[in-house]
Amino acid sequence: MIHSGEDRLISLSTLALEDDEKKRELEKIIAEEIDWQDFSGRETSLLIYHNFKKLSLESFIPPPIKESLERYFLSNTGYNIISLENLARVLKILNGNKIPVIVLKGAALCETVYPHLGARSFCDLDIMVQPKDLQMVKRELERLDYSFPPTAAQHHLVTCPSSNHSLPLEVHWDLVNETSPFQKYAFKLSMERFWEEAIPLKIRGTDALSLSLEHQLIYLAVHMLKEGYANRKWLVDIYLLLKSFKGKINWDKLIADCREFRVSRPVYYALTLVDSLFPLTDMNGRLLSRKVLQELKPTRISPVEKIILNQVLRNRRPVSNLRRLFLYSFSIERFADRLKAFFALLRYSFQLPFLRFKERDH
Repeated sequence: MIHSGEDRLISLSTLALEDDEKKRELEKIIAEEIDWQDFSGRETSLLIYHNFKKLSLESFIPPPIKESLERYFLSNTGYNIISLENLARVLKILNGNKIPVIVLKGAALCETVYPHLGARSFCDLDIMVQPKDLQMVKRELERLDYSFPPTAAQHHLVTCPSSNHSLPLEVHWDLVNETSPFQKYAFKLSMERFWEEAIPLKIRGTDALSLSLEHQLIYLAVHMLKEGYANRKWLVDIYLLLKSFKGKINWDKLIADCREFRVSRPVYYALTLVDSLFPLTDMNGRLLSRKVLQELKPTRISPVEKIILNQVLRNRRPVSNLRRLFLYSFSIERFADRLKAFFALLRYSFQLPFLRFKERDH
């Protein structure tokens, strides 16, 4: 069930592009009370504004909000173009050094599944390189005036961009933070498999790689859990991925990989949440069969899980750390690993203040 006005606008404005009945339903709810002021500052407003323009419904938006949305959309479009051009510049140099690069999350999705470059925002650019190439990547980025502040993370580096670079660049060599006790035991993602099955991608005409469709879906689902389901745009990401590559996702392979990587639960959570916003299992859409959901569905879903997932739908804020801890715990399949994770969390909690002090000291 869709609860908020934002959710209904996201869903109906996207579905109305191909469904006249949904457009009529959208026109009806626009006439009702919508908190346009609250909605206009959200990242999903970019896609909604784009959809309204395509549907010739922008006249329904109050003029001051419409002007604000138009400025936001144009600004984001320009910012994304500059950011992706800078990323393409990095990719060309790394390609020249025969260093393969996988582009992750927003930057990859913006170029492949979104209807317009301005319809998806991102706060940084994420790429993944192989550990053996990391030092050469650092050297090349330093030559481009990127700097690398100290960090306690052991799976990626964060750059501090110079004035010529629009967004920070996160350089990953792993997609699981092994210093996080619950990530370490909850997710058994295989970077070797991710690299073996990566597919070609173009960023502003420059060659790069992307995760396979199945692995993109897995990674987006895992990332949502890690971030406490804090942003509706991640649900939209998955919907547009499924819609853009309808009929091309190997669902049997996805189910097998979820079981191998022990991420069936996070992927089930994600697909269930997306299905509540968009009709994935609807017979007209056929983007996802109920059989797939049944294959991924845990044998038992506890009342606590149901409460937390319902909270995600009702509330746009991220779930609390405690509730996220519960979801992590349920995602760890082996009881012995859950115990190890809890003990590791206690150790990590004592070490964290020291690690933060160490970062400040640098």
